[in-house]
Amino acid sequence: MSFKCKVCGKSFKSERGLHLHIPKTHKIPLAEYYVNMYQRRDRYNNKLLEFKNKDDYFNVDFSSRDNLRKWALEADPEEVKEYILKQLSARVTGKELSYAPCHLELELHDLPSMDMYKHFFGSYSKACDELKIKPLLGKNIMKGFFKNNPELDNIKILIDTREQQPLSFENSMSMKLDFGDYAVGAPHYDYTYVDRKSEADFKSTMATGFKRFTRELERAKEFDAYIFIVIESSIQQIIKNNMFGPRQSNLPYIWHNMRLLSHRFAGKCQFVFTGSRKESESVIPKLLVYGKKLWEADLQYFIDKQ
Repeated sequence: MSFKCKVCGKSFKSERGLHLHIPKTHKIPLAEYYVNMYQRRDRYNNKLLEFKNKDDYFNVDFSSRDNLRKWALEADPEEVKEYILKQLSARVTGKELSYAPCHLELELHDLPSMDMYKHFFGSYSKACDELKIKPLLGKNIMKGFFKNNPELDNIKILIDTREQQPLSFENSMSMKLDFGDYAVGAPHYDYTYVDRKSEADFKSTMATGFKRFTRELERAKEFDAYIFIVIESSIQQIIKNNMFGPRQSNLPYIWHNMRLLSHRFAGKCQFVFTGSRKESESVIPKLLVYGKKLWEADLQYFIDKQ
């Protein structure tokens, strides 16, 4: 395979060779070269698409998800259905996924939203059926999950002895857990655990601590247990803090590793961003007591809808 310069016609054996040639020989930034030579335009407003990197430039058809949404509302419904199904198929085949992406993955990679699939197909599961693939998290949330349940205040929460900043519950006790930070005893125990993470802890775990955490999930899987990884922040807050904080993390790498674990341990874990420590204290007892009723529900989708 050869790569040809559209300015002078010279061919190169590798794309890297072409990318070195363009700014060195023609004094043209790569972004300017691709935008001028290929003229890719937003399908909604026909404006030239911004160049960020080559892969995104040729795989993206809109400058923003908002433009995708506006286009979808105005275009022929059958055309929209075909387009968004193609986007889902490209994600599944491109990443060699065994399950269709969950809400978090759709949001983080600017794919059509779950609500868009619901609008045009009736449900996200029906869109996945078209591709003959199951959603990573395909069940509806149990009724009453978001209602206040005073009975949960009396449940004894078991907190791992290694938990350095334990959350505050009405009734709790410290004991060594095999994995995770929180669990409950009988009669509510059903192999459900919670691993609590601050924003900083989450980022470090998905980077330098990735192998260690993978081993923890492997132990949980061997035990036939399920772990909710509860993060005391939101995706939006993590992105904002990373932009303006003193130390920047490689967020694409972190999202990539989160996706790897979500799919590798499908049916055994899911990530939940509560937005704050206070919200984590409210959600964790529900996760532990309702347990298996929530294992296959896309909790982040329903939390974000709230």
